[in-house]
Amino acid sequence: MSKAYSIRQPRMEGDSIAEISRKLEVSRDTVYKYLAMEDLSQRPPAPRAKASVLDRYRPLCLIRFSLHE
Repeated sequence: MSKAYSIRQPRMEGDSIAEISRKLEVSRDTVYKYLAMEDLSQRPPAPRAKASVLDRYRPLCLIRFSLHE
């Protein structure tokens, strides 16, 4: 378990900063530091935009559709 998680979890449960620092044997400054940090969890990679199989036929389709208007 990461130190940030072990500090944040008791805080979400309502423990005071002093209680957390005593339980984990870290300074209150350390507790404040980890609570102020943004979430350090790894984010899933952003999906890549895939080209459509029909993209190479798009110009032809646009021409054909415009002829029928």
